[in-house]
Amino acid sequence: MEVPALTLVTLLALLPPAQPCSSEMNKVKDLLEVNCTGQALSAVPPDLPADTGILLLSDNRLESLSTTAFLSLTQLQDIDLANNGLVALHTGALLLSLKELTLSHNALAALPFLEGLPALTHLAVAHNSLETLAPGAFRTVPQLQNLDLRGNKMQQLPQEAFAGLKALKELDLSDNLLKELPKELLQDLKKLETLWLSGNQLQTLPTDFFPKGHFFMYVFLTENPWHYNVLNCRTYVVLCCNCFCSNYAHKDAIHFPLSARFLIT
Repeated sequence: MEVPALTLVTLLALLPPAQPCSSEMNKVKDLLEVNCTGQALSAVPPDLPADTGILLLSDNRLESLSTTAFLSLTQLQDIDLANNGLVALHTGALLLSLKELTLSHNALAALPFLEGLPALTHLAVAHNSLETLAPGAFRTVPQLQNLDLRGNKMQQLPQEAFAGLKALKELDLSDNLLKELPKELLQDLKKLETLWLSGNQLQTLPTDFFPKGHFFMYVFLTENPWHYNVLNCRTYVVLCCNCFCSNYAHKDAIHFPLSARFLIT
């Protein structure tokens, strides 16, 4: 017996809408991972599982977004918003569990005000259009351990750009347009282990730029137009395990790892 076409349309209309996001347990983090990648979304789906721990929203069309969209997800620890054409992120909603936020490969011209994210430990804002940072830009996220700012358009930074980040371990400022850095830039970063400054336009660094007695695991200074005889890996006092320096404008280019606790003088 043939079913009338009108009846089929009615039945289809009664079916629940297709769920654009898949979900499964992340075995490494033991959290429910919801994958909404590449769904051409212009808004966060309203019916996400309440126990979502990891939310993948990359490769969508979320050009403007408020963190209020995540308020119902009380177990949310990780949000990936990469590659959305994002131009504005409005924060303020209190997300007590959020630890990791990825905003890379977007169109942010200014760093969002990081309010309501007290547990944040990892922040990636790589490959956006940031031109500078406000003094004390990260004071509201004092637990931050990993900060990725590579591939932006920053030419200079204020002295207090990283004020208050006493827990920060990794800082990536590579592939920007930095021409100079303030002497006190690293003074608050008591636990900093790895610093990337490669791929900028630095010709020199201030005297005592590296805090005296501070031990670095890695310092990357390659691919900068260092002024001859200003940086040769022995000009600055750096206590580190592996330091990589280069003066590619001169034949005496240096690329070498240093032995543990080697003091460059």
